[in-house]
Parts: sequence; C-alpha cells; structure tokens
Amino acid sequence: MVSVRADPNKIYPKYLFAALRSSMVQSQIDNMHVGTMIPHFKKGDFGKLNIPVPAYADQREIGDLYFNLTERMATLKETNATLEAIAQALFKSWFVDFDPVRAKLEGRAPEGMDEATAALFPDGLEESELGVVPSGWNPIRLDALIELAYGKALKAEQRRLGNVPVYGSGGITGWHDEALVSYPSIVVGRKGTVGSLYWESRPFFPIDTVFYVKSMLPLTYCFELLKTLGLKDMNTDAAVPGLNRENVYRLLVSDAPALVVAAFDSVVNSIRQKIDHNDSQAQTLATLRDTLLPRLISGQLRVPEAQSTAEAALT
Repeated sequence: MVSVRADPNKIYPKYLFAALRSSMVQSQIDNMHVGTMIPHFKKGDFGKLNIPVPAYADQREIGDLYFNLTERMATLKETNATLEAIAQALFKSWFVDFDPVRAKLEGRAPEGMDEATAALFPDGLEESELGVVPSGWNPIRLDALIELAYGKALKAEQRRLGNVPVYGSGGITGWHDEALVSYPSIVVGRKGTVGSLYWESRPFFPIDTVFYVKSMLPLTYCFELLKTLGLKDMNTDAAVPGLNRENVYRLLVSDAPALVVAAFDSVVNSIRQKIDHNDSQAQTLATLRDTLLPRLISGQLRVPEAQSTAEAALT
C-alpha cells in the first residue's frame, strides 16, 4: 500500500483521489505492475503517472462531483442495511421468538399486525425437537422446503461481455452475456466463503463454488430463514472451506403454516422492492461516475453536463 498526500496548494485532494481511481490512471498503474506471483506497483513509479491537472476551479468541481456521487451511493447502501435489518427483525419476531403467540398467551393483542394476521397464529406453545415452538408448527427437515441447486463452472476467459452478474461465494466476480438462472433466487456460498448469502433479483450466473435456492415458498421467507441457520459455521473441509449440502438438508426448522409465511411475504416483499430499487440506483451511479470521470478529467465533458446526465439517469 502506498500513502499519497496531496499538496492542496497545487492540487485539490478530492480531485487527486478521483483521478487516481479513474480508468485512465488505473490502466497506467496496471501496465507498471511488477512481479509474477503477486503483481505490485512500486512507490518509485508513482512519479511516472501521467495525471491531467486542469485549472484548480475545475479540479474542485470534478472532485466534489465524484465524492457527491460516491456519498449518494453510500447513503443508498446504508438505507438498504436498515431495510434488511427491519426484515430480519420481523422474521425473528414471528418465526424465532414467536412474539405473536406469546402475546396471545398473555392475553395481549400481537403488536404491529391487524386482527386478520394475528388470527393466523396459534395461542399456544409446545415442546419439540427444536425446543418450544407454536402449537402445530412441527419440526421439519430443511430439504422439505428448500433445494440447494449447484452452480456451473464458468472460467474468466470463457465469459463474454454482458450485463449478467456472475456469482462466486464472495459475491459478484464478473459479468457475462448469458444467465444460468433467469429468475430471482438466493446464492449460497459452497466453497471458499462458506454460507455466504446473496439475494439476486436479476437473471444471473452462479458458478460452481455456490448453490442457488429453489423453493415453492416465498424467497423473502427463505432468505431470512437461511440467515438463522448458522451456515457459516458448517465448514466441513479444513483445506478448502466447504459447505456440505446433505448436512444443510438435515437441519430442522419449524413448519410454519403457509398463510403465516404468505403474510410475512406481503410485508417484506415491499421492503425487498425498495432494496432492489436502491441497489439499481447505486449501480447506475457507480457506472455513471466511472464512465464520466475520464471525460471530465480530459476536459471532454463539463461538470454541469455530467450532473444533468446523472439526474436524468435516476429519474
């Protein structure tokens, strides 16, 4: 890692950061990499970089625009984290702590739901292999509810330029022009980052280091259920971390009635739609920022035009 400190009398620090992150400078850095095992950039080569330095007023506008777009992306991600937490908290209340059932046992009306939804929950608890569960919510193996389908190998050199995200156990690893899965699903890390979970609403391509979920149940329910099962702690291989599908299938979960699951989905699906919308906006901002930046730095585009382009893309 190289630490760079800008002289604010010569160059606007935010502009320098943006310029260093631009494709035109990053390509120079890539060409200066040395080493075959671990490519690295030598500190002494920093002075060889060709960084355009426009007038200071232009630097300020470009740097501020870059950071404004980045901050808007960060805000969208923070909002999504809050929405994810709300969905998870609701799942925990209904399907882990059984708050509506406990409220009924205490003679109280369940909080945060109408009478019709409250009526879907039983008014008693019973002992089971899972401990205390709502009456009638008998333990059931996970494979009765969810199938973990295998992804397919797709090496980097086999991928063709496109807008289909390619998923490994660490998340999106690249892009392709053809999807393996054409419908929304959940990606589960199988090799490497064991038990990682990713929601994907777009057509996507899961590679052979992951599973993807198939189920007749709402995905919103499946996603939150999988979060509670401790999959990250189920590594079965010391050399290359791995998640054994049969071990996951043997896990017991309470068999909540379909109407309760549907009621949960009716609430959380709207949250998921907001998350998807925010993700789409963040991706649009990232693409615009990285596409417009080289043109701004080279003087081919002015900041007001770039701002107008960004606003138009988000409407």
